Amino acid sequence: MQFSPAPKLGSTPRLAMTALVTALLVAAALGAAYHDLGRTLGDTDDAMRLVLVRGLLHGAGWYDQLVTRLQPPAGIYMHWSRLLDGILAGSAWLLAHVMSPATAETTVRFAWPLLLIGPAMGASLVMSRRLGGESAVFIGTVMLLANMELYSQFRPGRIDHHNVQILMAMVAAACALSQDRALSQDRDGPEGSRRGIWPAIGAGLATGFGLAIGIEALVFLALVGASFALRLILDPGQARRTRAYALALTGSATGLFLIQTPPWRWSLSVCDALGINLIAAIAVGGLGLVASAAWAAARPLPVRAAAVGGVGVAALAVYLALDPACVHGPFASVDPRLNSIWFGSIQELMPWPRLLATDPRDGLRAIIIGLAALIGALWLAVRAVRQRDLDKGLAVVLTLAAVAESALAYRAEDYAIWFGVPVIAAALADLCRRLWRDGMVPTVATALVLSPCTLATAASLALPHPAGSPQASATAGADHCLDTAAYGPLAALPPGLVLGEIDLGSFVLAHTPHSAMSAPYHRMSFGIWTAHQALAAPPAVAEGQVRRLKATFVVVCPAHVPADPPGSLSHALARGTAPAWLEPLSPRTASLWIYRVRPPPQP
Repeated sequence: MQFSPAPKLGSTPRLAMTALVTALLVAAALGAAYHDLGRTLGDTDDAMRLVLVRGLLHGAGWYDQLVTRLQPPAGIYMHWSRLLDGILAGSAWLLAHVMSPATAETTVRFAWPLLLIGPAMGASLVMSRRLGGESAVFIGTVMLLANMELYSQFRPGRIDHHNVQILMAMVAAACALSQDRALSQDRDGPEGSRRGIWPAIGAGLATGFGLAIGIEALVFLALVGASFALRLILDPGQARRTRAYALALTGSATGLFLIQTPPWRWSLSVCDALGINLIAAIAVGGLGLVASAAWAAARPLPVRAAAVGGVGVAALAVYLALDPACVHGPFASVDPRLNSIWFGSIQELMPWPRLLATDPRDGLRAIIIGLAALIGALWLAVRAVRQRDLDKGLAVVLTLAAVAESALAYRAEDYAIWFGVPVIAAALADLCRRLWRDGMVPTVATALVLSPCTLATAASLALPHPAGSPQASATAGADHCLDTAAYGPLAALPPGLVLGEIDLGSFVLAHTPHSAMSAPYHRMSFGIWTAHQALAAPPAVAEGQVRRLKATFVVVCPAHVPADPPGSLSHALARGTAPAWLEPLSPRTASLWIYRVRPPPQP
């Protein structure tokens, strides 16, 4: 049976137009699904980002990153990027010249994540073209258009940093995979040679900006850098591109670090953000590659390998020497006491086995997506070995690393999906070419049926979310504790310190003039621990702890089952039983139950 051939989308103009049209369609679908941004601010990180953005708009200094309304009076220095705060605040400030400030804020919350979809799609299709040709571009387009699960970090209202980090990782990888294409342009003479270094510069700039926003994608960006180093070892002709990449990375990372970091914190080493230890490692690695490209390019391969390998070892040694604790990862400084009461139960940090036991639906979905990406990577690995293709090898390593990270921590699933799409598209393109010569109808059907998101969604729908989980509560319509309307009664009360469960803290700051004792951020160990002690204690004991914290209000969400032991203050309040030293202020029908701490009895 003859089928019409799939359209040819591999040329750069067609690829760019395809990415644009596909992004507009996806953005329209997401906009229709998430148009009501007034109902909620999203998750805790979206709410906290909005607090920081509003701070800039209302006169906070650029370097004023101390949030004094969290765990007062000490406050907390947020480790988030000030660059993203500035981009969002600047956009809202410009729009406020033609609309009300509230409408400008909502417009930025709505449009910002949608604007990132097009570049991410373009990077994905560029990778698909390099790995599998024009057929892979068409298959990748079908997968990007049909699988809305890809855009969980790009939905309207998602102003957290994850979408920017995913985009920068994809752009850096796409630029790194364009090196063979750039090499062919070099043969056109000096002008072609100048064009040929732009992918390397793009990879360096994307890596520098991505690390300045956050280090969740550090492993993938490091692999991109390692690919440039490996090319220099194997091919001295890559010296110019390696030098361009290294200078772009070193310059952008250092410059952005100085711009967003307060001068009095330039000398601090940290494990959870861009600190002086990572900057020093980047400088050693980047400048070392520049020196290697100049000195070792004309040397024999063993000399080049020794020089480049020594640069990598020196960069890692500098990073760990400035803060040895970072060998344990970005959360090395987390207070161990928090593991049992909060940190150990964060879903996005759970490995597959625990996620599967805690929430079988999300666990099964993550495993199927990871396995699909793994199969595609193994398929492509065979071709990479046969063809001795470094680009395909890099794509395989990136995908394998993303799957491995996803198996260790659920939050890396987004990288497994995004790196997996071009790899799976290339594998399916090879399959469709052999079975039906790129016929359009069977190719589309194959892309839809064998897409990892399609398989994962179909399998996970057969399983319910466990009773009492946030997903199950949201599906049942019982959990409104993060809704904007729930905080109206609390906002009307005189400013004070709110004591409540950890996930409410960011919303208290965003919706009310109050302070919060705890919020889900690993740097505020004192607030999280002391709030837990007060809420987990029996009511008679909790009174003294609450008064020592100088808390004004205690707030509970009746839709959430407290994790504290029976007989604790949080359990009593969730049942509506308040001790005499707390004054109930909310009706039982309210989404949030507010209790005011009564003045202590006079002697």
